Amino acid sequence: MTAANPGAIAIVQVDGPQVESVLEGLSGVQDWPEARLRFVRFADIDEGCAVVLRSGSEGLAQLMPHGGPRVVSRLIDALVDAGCVYGQAVDARRMYPEAETALEADMLRAMSQAASPAALDLLMEQPALWNEAVGAPVRREPILVRSRALRRLLEPATVVVVGAPNVGKSTLTNEMLGRTASVVADLPGTTRDWVAGLVELGSPDREIAVRWLDTPGFRSTDDPVERRAANLARQVIGEADVLIAMRDPDSTWLDNDLLPRAPDLWLLGKIDDGSLIGQGVRDDPLAISAAKGHQIEVLKRRVLELLDLDALQDELWAFSDRLVALLESNDLDGMRDYVGAKSS
Repeated sequence: MTAANPGAIAIVQVDGPQVESVLEGLSGVQDWPEARLRFVRFADIDEGCAVVLRSGSEGLAQLMPHGGPRVVSRLIDALVDAGCVYGQAVDARRMYPEAETALEADMLRAMSQAASPAALDLLMEQPALWNEAVGAPVRREPILVRSRALRRLLEPATVVVVGAPNVGKSTLTNEMLGRTASVVADLPGTTRDWVAGLVELGSPDREIAVRWLDTPGFRSTDDPVERRAANLARQVIGEADVLIAMRDPDSTWLDNDLLPRAPDLWLLGKIDDGSLIGQGVRDDPLAISAAKGHQIEVLKRRVLELLDLDALQDELWAFSDRLVALLESNDLDGMRDYVGAKSS
């Protein structure tokens, strides 16, 4: 779940084999196919989005209400009333008694929760790297800044695609997800629902997961469902880690007034000519063909570059709240104790 601080959108995660039943009881919606992001009402609490990312015995769902603390608190209470158990934090040393240090225990917990396979090797290196670092001066601020980017290996970054209806967003999303999750047709406004899923970028040995969101096509409409979906989209867009604007040769870019912030990457879709490349900026967009796979790998690399995750290496990572606090306070004795290093 997102931190308990006010924000536009909160994320509440529900795990277990009955996630669809919980969502049905909370929203009244009976059909919950994987990766279909639905705009629903959470009982009498709030309106927001919900998605089943994984069904079955290891079911995983995410609920996205507005981020006010009172709204989130009431939603959690409703989930508890529905039979969910609120996941209180458990001390990592109790969870992993085999760990020799507090840092190793936090490392094992982080590995169990990491969304990206690429996090595992880097986490495994942290005990040795920190044990060496406490014996020498370190520049704290660069480590803290870099650690905020690396945090996305544990909690997936959000990538949002926006554009007018029928510019190829659904075809691109299906290509990225590796399955058919969006309706694809030559009809403007075909996708009224959101589509969401986890997409793995990077090389096979260093895969990095991101949360990919395909928004409904923006257009002027009197349809109340589409207008509500567009209003919610603006809130999510404002908090996206990477915002991608997309058009095709027969359309124009969305009006800037429709978006709460500027896009990070610009795509020109439905381009089958492999000689066209583009730099990914508004006046020279990255030319892709999702249907033929043209430039899709380039797109993935560009997203990783924007997230500052394109060049992972063995490096110090303040991956736990305790590490961050120790660095921020420059508590060297506390750091030695946490890492398990002997005082010199």
